[in-house]
Amino acid sequence: MQILARRAYEQYGTRGDLDALEASIQCYRVAVGATEDDHPEKVDIINNLGVVLGRRFKCTGECQDLEEAISLQQLANALTPDDSTVKPSRLSNLAVSIFSRFKREGRTEDLEEAIGLWTRAIELVPDSHVHKPGLLNNLGSSHQTRFKQLGKLEDLKSAISLHARAVELTPDSHPDKPSLLNNSGNSHVTRFLQLGKLEDLESAISLHARAVELTPDGHPDKPSRLNNSGNSHATRFEQLGKLEDLESAIALHARAVDLTTDGHPDKPSLLNSSGLSHRTRFERLGLIEDLESAIKLLTDTAELTPDGHSNKPARLSNLAGSLVRRYERTRDLKDLEKAIAYQSRAVDLTPDGHPEKPSYLNNLGAVLQTKFEQSGSLDDLDQAITHQTNTVSLAPEGHPNKPRWLHNLSNLLFERFNEACNAPDLEEAIRCSTCSVELLPKNHAARASRLRLLGLLFDARLHSPHAQADDATRAMDAYLEAMQHSKSHPLERLRACRQYTDLLSEFPHLFTTPPRLALLDAYKYALELVPRCIWLGNNVRGRYTSEELPVIGAVVNDAVTAAISAGEYGLALEWLETGRAVVWSQVLQLRTPLDDLQQLHPQLADDLYHVSQALQHAATSPSGSLSSSPKAHSAQPSLKGQALSSHTYALEYEKLVTQIHELDGFKDFLLPKTLSQLAGACAAGPVVVINAHKSRCDALVLYGAGDIAHVPLPDLSLLCAKFIQKLLWDTLRAKRLLNRCRGNTRDEFEHDDRGGRVTAMDPSDLMRIILAELWNRVVKPIMDVVCTLIPSSATLPHVTWCPTGPLAFLPLHAAGIYPERKGRNTDSQTVMDIAISSYTPTLEALLKPRTSLAAGCAEYPKVLVVSQPDTPNCASIPETRTEAGIVMSLIEHSTPLDDTEGTIQAVLEGMATHDWVHLACHGVQNRADPMDSAFALYDGRLTLSSLMSQHLPNADLAVLSACQTATGDEKLSEEAVHLAAGMLNAGYKSVIGTMWSISDYIAPEVMRVFYTVMAEQVKAGGELQPAYALHEAMKALRNKPGGVDDFMRWVPFVHFGL
Repeated sequence: MQILARRAYEQYGTRGDLDALEASIQCYRVAVGATEDDHPEKVDIINNLGVVLGRRFKCTGECQDLEEAISLQQLANALTPDDSTVKPSRLSNLAVSIFSRFKREGRTEDLEEAIGLWTRAIELVPDSHVHKPGLLNNLGSSHQTRFKQLGKLEDLKSAISLHARAVELTPDSHPDKPSLLNNSGNSHVTRFLQLGKLEDLESAISLHARAVELTPDGHPDKPSRLNNSGNSHATRFEQLGKLEDLESAIALHARAVDLTTDGHPDKPSLLNSSGLSHRTRFERLGLIEDLESAIKLLTDTAELTPDGHSNKPARLSNLAGSLVRRYERTRDLKDLEKAIAYQSRAVDLTPDGHPEKPSYLNNLGAVLQTKFEQSGSLDDLDQAITHQTNTVSLAPEGHPNKPRWLHNLSNLLFERFNEACNAPDLEEAIRCSTCSVELLPKNHAARASRLRLLGLLFDARLHSPHAQADDATRAMDAYLEAMQHSKSHPLERLRACRQYTDLLSEFPHLFTTPPRLALLDAYKYALELVPRCIWLGNNVRGRYTSEELPVIGAVVNDAVTAAISAGEYGLALEWLETGRAVVWSQVLQLRTPLDDLQQLHPQLADDLYHVSQALQHAATSPSGSLSSSPKAHSAQPSLKGQALSSHTYALEYEKLVTQIHELDGFKDFLLPKTLSQLAGACAAGPVVVINAHKSRCDALVLYGAGDIAHVPLPDLSLLCAKFIQKLLWDTLRAKRLLNRCRGNTRDEFEHDDRGGRVTAMDPSDLMRIILAELWNRVVKPIMDVVCTLIPSSATLPHVTWCPTGPLAFLPLHAAGIYPERKGRNTDSQTVMDIAISSYTPTLEALLKPRTSLAAGCAEYPKVLVVSQPDTPNCASIPETRTEAGIVMSLIEHSTPLDDTEGTIQAVLEGMATHDWVHLACHGVQNRADPMDSAFALYDGRLTLSSLMSQHLPNADLAVLSACQTATGDEKLSEEAVHLAAGMLNAGYKSVIGTMWSISDYIAPEVMRVFYTVMAEQVKAGGELQPAYALHEAMKALRNKPGGVDDFMRWVPFVHFGL
């Protein structure tokens, strides 16, 4: 029976087969009952039964198995004399079981007994004994555990020494060497977390890597060693913030999961680590795919872990934390309710005195804080504070998590102070936050967030009745250290910059000497952080949905205002360019010509080109070439050969750019453009940049050879601009001109529309008010200055508008005084009477080479004409076919794609081979997901994300005769997230778009005039001027009887670009 029992146990060891383990236990039970007490093998059988019962406990968490194992092993030890050669191994087996009971119940006496048993076993064997390294290893692990419970550094020192001795005594060829290396690495990680010495973390990573390397594929412990190696990389990421470590952790964890069969007892532990690494990447990069992966992995972990298992509370807690993150993103209350239930259960399952109890109480406090933010109930906040206070009081001195728990308690107290203005809460919050910062290692990646909270607390006291003399300076110093902490998350540093500058603006006289930064120097520092906040490794959709963009927009707005106030107009324009359309700029940066670099450093140029191409592809793919499955990262990638993840490409891109900056003549490579480089943007006429801030509103006019004129706008406020925008959009919504639905009935509606319907109710009065307000408050003061800056000419000047904030959604090109139709006794004053208008998302978009033709050019232009009169699942818009016929009659080299011919593939292929494209179809601005804004073609949607992946260097003009192609997203006003900007990004120099839905019957009239003028320009040669052609088309509409007052018809047409 013993032989059968051993074979079954060996089968379990190689396959993880629980049925084999069960068979082994049954065979040993039969053997125990069948063997006489005085039989020489009886003690062996008792001991072995104890061992296999202990193994089943680890798989199932069944306490009865553990208690029986301990009883059997105690009996075996009592029956084994001290001079027996097997005594050390039996002492060790008993220690293992008692140690397991400690991990389950947290009783210190069990830990002490296990340490005593292993110490005694070691004393019984010489260094040459085959089991000596294993005993040293186990004793080291128990000392490490005692350190975690009691915080005594002597235990940690002993653990590292014992593990190192075990490794030293074991040759590389020994099968136990990887295990000993692995545990030695774990003890170094623990000491790093305690003392913050990087050499310990580096040693841990090296030891774990060596353990993985020495473990052959197929070995049952390979997954666990991969897992620990991933954990050490994850720890280094948490400390230093290097994304390379996070990517390595995810890859290692995923490989560990892949190598472990379903049903294996270690599977839940490996799924847990993989889920946590995905959650960490979500917290760093904001990709919802990572959070969904984390929740799936952690749900599987919790479900696979039986009740009673020692790790059940930890896994429930991890799942709860991830559900809270998803609630914060989606606001689905079901996630919050589940999180509270799971976290409460984790606390209930953990006995008092258990070393993990403080951690679970901390997490419960955090979940209840989130519930308070949802419910507003002070009871929730009080409960959270109670749990968090208990967490801190239970944490021993020196506990590695104590700084974080103190920070969390401080944050909760600050929240209650803001609610109830209770001064003792603020004082206690300051005390806890100060302790947290003092205990945190200087190079810890979380240091900026801890310092920023401390600054906020001093800032709050400064503005309370309990202010102290040094509150301002202490807040300032905390913010300054946070913003300059290079290891921390760029967004936390940027937030600290904003708080620093806010305080500096309030008390400029207090902070005039180094090492503190002056106001503009601080903003310069903040603007240098902007590119680091929006990471290239995310796909574009992930970048647009991240929390960073609104923060960036606010900081840039503040910085530009400060520069204008200081009279630094050139700096203001440079900063505005740096912080505006950040994501577009990143995509365009990947297309930067590399001619100079290619000539001097061809290998670097080739590497950068290939990495840039890969990033362009990943940027617009649905998930950035990242599978939401953790199996997507099963191997460490290299630059050439197999495909890399977009994250790895982004890291490689950053390394290459850093290398290039170190080369002679390339220190400014891909850095934001200076004013001298941006001056060419006004080659065709003045460019007007408008900045609307809560403290003031201004326009900067770039003209001539790069000169700047400042135009204060005293009659405009940010609040006023927001009100005008709301008034416009409410009007458009009421008329269904911002809706996605379209109708084709003609009963109470005046016209069928491509994106909405205009009702018989006249909206002219409201539009007249809106356009007059824009004229008086914004456009007239600017044009009064512009007209003095440019020489008189028979032709109207060309003005390009670059508005920011809510002004980005307003029709500045149509601003003016429009007298009412009846009893007109005043002259109109409109911008269209004195200038031709265009728009641009950035100054850089105007730096493209302009199209200039020889007179009578025979081969230009080639025009792709797309018409969709009957797109499936959309309302019929028959006049698109009429419109297409007009274009083809006026432009000689035209290629039609009508109705069923207008597929996504055909249109994209045609765009690549034609100079101009005309799209007469339905268009939709998707407000829930701007990247899903699209042209409706015969076989589906040509989305903005698809357009962003196109690179058409020879493209010239795009006419988007569709609805809402230049509307944008009000939450991302600085990012120009609309189809017109997408066409500029793809390479088109000029784009005609629409700010809201247009009439199917008006579009052909507009295009007849537009293309007539464009055909005349082509025939005459010289520079093409699409803005002028559109201006003439709008004049023609306005000159029709009643045309001027029909604002909804002619105002939406706009020109972007050159």
